[in-house]
Amino acid sequence: MTAILLKNGFIIDPFKEEIRQENLLIIDDYIKKIHPDFTDIPENTEVLDVKGKFISPGLIESHLHIESCMMPPLEFGYHAIQHGTTTCVVDPHEIANVEGVKGITLWLEQADKLPLDMYVGIPSCVPATHMEHSGASIGIAEIKKLIEDDRVYGLGEMMNFPGIIHDIGDARKKVDLVFNNKKIIDGHAPGVSGQDLDIYISNGHLDGTVRIMSDHEATTAKEVQEKIEKGMFIALRYGSATRDLDNILPDLIDQEANFDKIMFCSDDLSPSELYEKGHIDRIVRRAREIFQNQGKMELEKATITALRMATVNSSNYLQPFLDRTHRRLTGRLEPSYSANIVIFNDLESLTVDTVIHQGKIIVKDGELNSTKPEYDYSAFLHSMHISKTFSADDFIIPFQGTEKSVSVNIIQTVKDSLLTKKVIAKWPIQTVDGISQIRGDVAQDVLKIAVFERHHNTNQMAYGLIRGIGIKNGAIASTVAHDNHNLIVVGTNDRDMAQLTNEMIARGGGMGALIDGNVTFFPLQIAGLMASDPLPQIIASYRKVKETAQIMGSAHENVFMTLSFMALAVIPELRITDMGVVDVNQFKIIPLIQPTNE
Repeated sequence: MTAILLKNGFIIDPFKEEIRQENLLIIDDYIKKIHPDFTDIPENTEVLDVKGKFISPGLIESHLHIESCMMPPLEFGYHAIQHGTTTCVVDPHEIANVEGVKGITLWLEQADKLPLDMYVGIPSCVPATHMEHSGASIGIAEIKKLIEDDRVYGLGEMMNFPGIIHDIGDARKKVDLVFNNKKIIDGHAPGVSGQDLDIYISNGHLDGTVRIMSDHEATTAKEVQEKIEKGMFIALRYGSATRDLDNILPDLIDQEANFDKIMFCSDDLSPSELYEKGHIDRIVRRAREIFQNQGKMELEKATITALRMATVNSSNYLQPFLDRTHRRLTGRLEPSYSANIVIFNDLESLTVDTVIHQGKIIVKDGELNSTKPEYDYSAFLHSMHISKTFSADDFIIPFQGTEKSVSVNIIQTVKDSLLTKKVIAKWPIQTVDGISQIRGDVAQDVLKIAVFERHHNTNQMAYGLIRGIGIKNGAIASTVAHDNHNLIVVGTNDRDMAQLTNEMIARGGGMGALIDGNVTFFPLQIAGLMASDPLPQIIASYRKVKETAQIMGSAHENVFMTLSFMALAVIPELRITDMGVVDVNQFKIIPLIQPTNE
């Protein structure tokens, strides 16, 4: 038996919504009791005098794709715990699109090695659509194989809401399978409302039973309120690409909403944000600021309210899974609950002093008290399966007709948004070296974009036009290209696009920027998605390739973030995969050249 006494601290109790000065006794991996004074404590109890400090339940991340941090779970976890995160609910959707069950197994193996609770979802949509080639597929057979694992919380976000609503494919079968195994199903239902939402939540049964249990895609308070009223939990997103919390929370405060079913999530988190600003603690600080400014709350009440969303509410969402797997409940400071605890230096800054996970001190005085184990990633280091060597001629978009101009479908990026616009523009046909072709126009910020299937050496590829990337010369490329994570390249000329494509293949995946024949490269050795380097080195490499793109003329703070979503064929309006240009509203592949009869 081991015992730890936290003495003289202030207990932040988000469940009872109060702060009080008490001592807290931990026995082994659970909270034994809380009392103003103890006269009977076990021998050899480790006593931590935390006078003046604030004791809170450990923070819970309710939805995250760790791959967005560009590091594997081990590297992520050993940084997240330093920010008070003791539980993380993760959806390995990206690694599964490249490596399938093998990638999910990597997550499960690393979950066992982490100093925090990491619960893993089975990705529900691999591949994301029928209009792309991914590295693998996750179907009913794979779900049956994985669902009994006690480290698996259930089904990752069900992005195929059209499949659920209209009963297309096997989407409903996947949800019913997991629900009948008494595990959790995460949702993804942007803008879905009314009867469609009823169908989605009940998985088509329309019997009042909530089967798809959460959503993190809501963008308005009205959407949040409807989904909560119909039984869903809402994860307010505050990631690196999208910060819906800033837009939604003030309106919810004005509407005097009930926050009991609202929690926090990052969804996607950049490595620099994790390193420089924190994890769920940074969301708590931001939410508290909004509660103070919009809700006119005092510091203590605002802190308690924000922490309740990051602890109690998230724990309530997880409770069916925790009960199903006979795990101790978390998210509260109460006897018999798991001893997952964060101690803040003070209430104002909420900087982390100590973190305890399952009764073990992992962080003390702000420093790790634990050593990260080694892991062999050799099985994931060669994920670029393209044997062809490309020349400039391979990037020509030929035109067979006699017209001097045609109507083309152009992908228009939208500043500070994952959305794109479909632009139909009259475009000149140019003849170069006797070949009639469609070319980009740097002056109009319209560039060529190409996607190459990289998983099965099929030589499948597609070309299109994109506006808004902003580079004035050279080319940029990435193997982070949601959700299929094929190789995506944008360039101002065919020669540079070919050179960079060959470099990306030779180097095994990552992010690259080519200017004047010189390549700046950010290696992502693990499945072309994550780096095997320490976090500071990841940040430095990432910053360098982003800065090179800015030198090339891009006005984007992070043009690679924009580029990574251009193949995501489930967010309107226009995208491109290795199979072609995709009109998301029609949910079909369309030609680059608009037919004359349309």
